[in-house]
Amino acid sequence: MTTLDRLLIALAALMLAVTPACADFDSGLEAYTSGSFEQAAREWAPLAEQGQVEAQYHLALLYEEGQGLDKNYDLARFWFLRAAQKGYVDAYFALGEMYAAGRGSEVSRSLAYHWYTMAAASGHARAKELMGRYAPKLSTEQMAESSRITKAWTQAHAF
Repeated sequence: MTTLDRLLIALAALMLAVTPACADFDSGLEAYTSGSFEQAAREWAPLAEQGQVEAQYHLALLYEEGQGLDKNYDLARFWFLRAAQKGYVDAYFALGEMYAAGRGSEVSRSLAYHWYTMAAASGHARAKELMGRYAPKLSTEQMAESSRITKAWTQAHAF
C-alpha cells in the first residue's frame, strides 16, 4: 500500500466521520425551521458538546428564547461564548445584544460595545450600525474598558 493509498483511506474515513455531524446539524435546522424546537435541541446539544460551532450558536438561541428548552440566559451566554471563542460572528453580536439589554446580567455598556466591536470587525453590518448609535452613550471610562477587553480578547483568541 502506497502513501497515497493510505492518505486516501484516511481522507475517506475523515469524510465519513464528519458527514453524520453535518447531517445531525441539518436535521436540527430542519426541525428548528418547522417549529420543532425540542427536536432541534436534541439534535444540536450533543454536537455543541463536541465543539460544533453552529450547533453551539443555535443551541444558545434556543436557550435565549426559551424555544424547546427552558429560557436560561446563563446557558445562552455560555454557548454563545463557546461559539465566539471559535470566531463565530453572529455569536459576537448576540453577546453584544445580551449585555446591551441586560439579559441574564446587569447591563454592561463596556461588554456590549466590546462584542459589537468584535462583530463589526468581522463584517457584521448590524453591529457596525449599532456601534455608531451606542458609542455616544459610553463614558470615557467605559470606552477605555471596552478597548482593554477587546485587546485582551483578540490577543487570547487569534484566528
